[in-house]
Amino acid sequence: MKRAVLLHGTDGTPQSGWLPWLTQQLEKHGYEVWVPELPNNHTPNRKVYNDFLFKSGWDFTDNLVVGHSSGAVSVLNLLEDKRCPHIKTGVLVGAWSHNEEADLDREQFKDVFPPSGFNFETIKQKTEHLLFIHGDDDPLCPLEQAEWLAGQTGSEIIVIPGGGHLNGSNGWTELPQLTSALEEQGWL
Repeated sequence: MKRAVLLHGTDGTPQSGWLPWLTQQLEKHGYEVWVPELPNNHTPNRKVYNDFLFKSGWDFTDNLVVGHSSGAVSVLNLLEDKRCPHIKTGVLVGAWSHNEEADLDREQFKDVFPPSGFNFETIKQKTEHLLFIHGDDDPLCPLEQAEWLAGQTGSEIIVIPGGGHLNGSNGWTELPQLTSALEEQGWL
């Protein structure tokens, strides 16, 4: 059976934004889907999240892993973790690479990034495909940072005009661009 993990963003839940819609879409394609509520998600922490995810008993091998915002950054953190097996595809929606230029509280997000930066070689070795999706006018996470991450990983980026942060508070309860891109690439 195909398996997928969906990771919500800061202050989110498994019911946030387009996650329920994506769950249904993936289930229609024969996926078993897990959408965990990430612990203490007001202050995302890569170690807390990774420990929680890897102690869950879920087998990440060859999964589709989709994250939004800090959940997108968590996809990269997951791939860097030595406990992470090879996954099939990672999709990062509304990702950012560092706090300095992002319009975010630095203290709140101080533990989401690795202190020495991402190891892109490890990340690329742990997955067959990465895809970035970003609003061209994201007010929180600069498009340039998502473009930089896509460049560092040799990945495609889909830019959605007027997408904002692609979250529920901006009216994003569906994200057909994500499933369409996966279908077009043969990754679904």
